[in-house]
Amino acid sequence: MDQAGGILDGAEGISVGGFNRFIGPLYRLPDEPDGRTHFAFKVLDKHMNFLGTVHGGMLMAFLDISMSRTSRLASGAKSCSTISLDCEFLAAARLGDVVESRIRVARKTKTMAFMTGEISVGADLLVTAQGIWRLVF
Repeated sequence: MDQAGGILDGAEGISVGGFNRFIGPLYRLPDEPDGRTHFAFKVLDKHMNFLGTVHGGMLMAFLDISMSRTSRLASGAKSCSTISLDCEFLAAARLGDVVESRIRVARKTKTMAFMTGEISVGADLLVTAQGIWRLVF
């Protein structure tokens, strides 16, 4: 098992403080060949709901973190704020799964980043999302 909990050699830990540290560990993986940013976490007991699947709030928080980080990477902004995040839940993740997000900047203006994202476990699509972030320089 590598330093990223079995996720991937070379993964960068991004759970450095606050809420992200509490729900992590979360990792940034190398970007996809198509330019999408790529993030992951391994499902732990603390991520579960009473039904035995990953809590939807955890998946939304993971998307919010992935999209926020992507907006800053793509724009050079020093910070950003979520304006909207719309999610469609398609399937569930389970204990021990490696959950991945892939994020694409659909459009960027001087003060906003418009993004799409998806969460998957292997080839199974779990969540699709779109959101808008306010960029602060």
